Amino acid sequence: MESIDINKYVVLDVETNGLNSTYDDLLSISIYDPSTNKMYNRFLPLELNKYVFTTDINGITDEMLDNKEHITQEEFDKLIDDFKLHEKTIFTYGRIDKTFINAYCKRHKISGVNKMNFYNFKHQIISSSFSSGNVTKDNLCRIFGIDNVQDVHSGANDCLLEWELFKKLNNNYLIVTGTNVFELNDKYIVPVSYLQTYNNFKYYRDIPKVFIKTKTVRKFEINKKKITRFDTNISGISIEHLINTMLDVTEINSLDFELKNKNNMKFIGSLPSPFNEIPITFNSDGTISSVYKRDEEYIESVNKSTRQLQTQLNPLIEYIRTKIFNNDSILSQELIIDKESNVFSKCDLSNSNAVLEIKTNYSLDFEKIKLQLYYESNGRPTYVLHFDWKNSEFVITKVDFISEDDYKEKKSKERIEKNTKLFQQKIVNQDIMVLEYINTFYPVRLKCKKCNHEWESNYRTILNNPICPNCSPKKEVSIVEKKIMAKEKSKIDYGKRFSEKVFKKSNGSIAVLKYYGSKSNAEVGCLNCNNVWKIRADHLLERCYCPKCKNK
Repeated sequence: MESIDINKYVVLDVETNGLNSTYDDLLSISIYDPSTNKMYNRFLPLELNKYVFTTDINGITDEMLDNKEHITQEEFDKLIDDFKLHEKTIFTYGRIDKTFINAYCKRHKISGVNKMNFYNFKHQIISSSFSSGNVTKDNLCRIFGIDNVQDVHSGANDCLLEWELFKKLNNNYLIVTGTNVFELNDKYIVPVSYLQTYNNFKYYRDIPKVFIKTKTVRKFEINKKKITRFDTNISGISIEHLINTMLDVTEINSLDFELKNKNNMKFIGSLPSPFNEIPITFNSDGTISSVYKRDEEYIESVNKSTRQLQTQLNPLIEYIRTKIFNNDSILSQELIIDKESNVFSKCDLSNSNAVLEIKTNYSLDFEKIKLQLYYESNGRPTYVLHFDWKNSEFVITKVDFISEDDYKEKKSKERIEKNTKLFQQKIVNQDIMVLEYINTFYPVRLKCKKCNHEWESNYRTILNNPICPNCSPKKEVSIVEKKIMAKEKSKIDYGKRFSEKVFKKSNGSIAVLKYYGSKSNAEVGCLNCNNVWKIRADHLLERCYCPKCKNK
């Protein structure tokens, strides 16, 4: 076991009145120095809440906080000196400790916290974001045989537990698969799904950047009344099995590889299961069977829904077989190992022509599955089949992998399209079409539906006077409009927010031409009468009107 230098660390733990540092009180601060066994434990008075709401968690009561005083700058400075908080690494289990300390010091104007070096060693515990709360400090301590785990927490005891757990980790990373805990190492080939759903993987290794673009290619509608969505993921499992059966796929068994791969890691122990699983077996007719008699009625309800769905899937199955897989034999769970990245993936459906991933969760975010698709594709055309429960339809989407530059260009186009659509809604003249609106710094490209004339204008002018210059008599450009165009042509507007505020407050009648600051005179112009005048910027917000128009 590699030795840990106890002189480099102190442990910090807080007890709080909730999880939000803005609205919930910091109730106590505990600090432990393992090199001297010195312990600091300090209760703090309530200031944000009237009562303690977390007594059952941390044992702290209202009475324990009576007559307590807040930490002063002098006390905080002494704490830094006594525990060498500016020299040592302050490690915590979770980010809540640092967040609440920062918020508390900010409220009380206590300086010095910015020089502290916090380390959240919970980053060394890699588990799924769907772990349902069983990956706790207490459960990990029990696995490692660390004594004195208590149902009611205290900051002082938690500091001791965290130090013992940190020593057991010995600078290694743990990975939790299901309920089993292993010590991670580089011999283990990582399932690609873990890189996406196990958030702390980014602290263990670099995650490759992948950029995609998507296009819907086909939709197949299903009768809503003939399909039921069950509470667990059993619905998705049964639908996927039915599709596999109807396609007559050849299933690849990778169990030996996966067992050998897991054996490359050191087994630490098992956590308590956060849910009750329903074990099932797959039948050749596309249905499933329960292993235990207690689940038979529930599984029969699932099969009833599956049978009603089966007759509706024929067009979808035909499309998948002919258009995606070119009538060739189809594999299920094909194993793809990328040795360079030390990652493996298993394809739902694949052959040499294409890869099809099946997703039956309620919502689908392609950004969250793009890594999985990238490794599964292995250079092949890639598709995703998603069942949209809201609209009761199967949607097939083509996914292409693109460069970062192409991705940025794609996002830029999407942003411009969105801005253009929103700006179109602001144009009161329905005969004017907005071809392109980027932002207030760029000219707006417009087209007249009557005469097909295309032209450019600044956004304030077209909002205030939405007419086609070709259809309407030409008029001389006003002084105000000239100054606006000159200003926007420079693409520099340091008073953009102020300009927008004035424009909105004046109902689109006043444009800010020059702005130097809230206490300085701004040059402004009236879009109704072309009057140009100077007025202090903050006074304009109070008197947001044209004096010439008002006198008239």
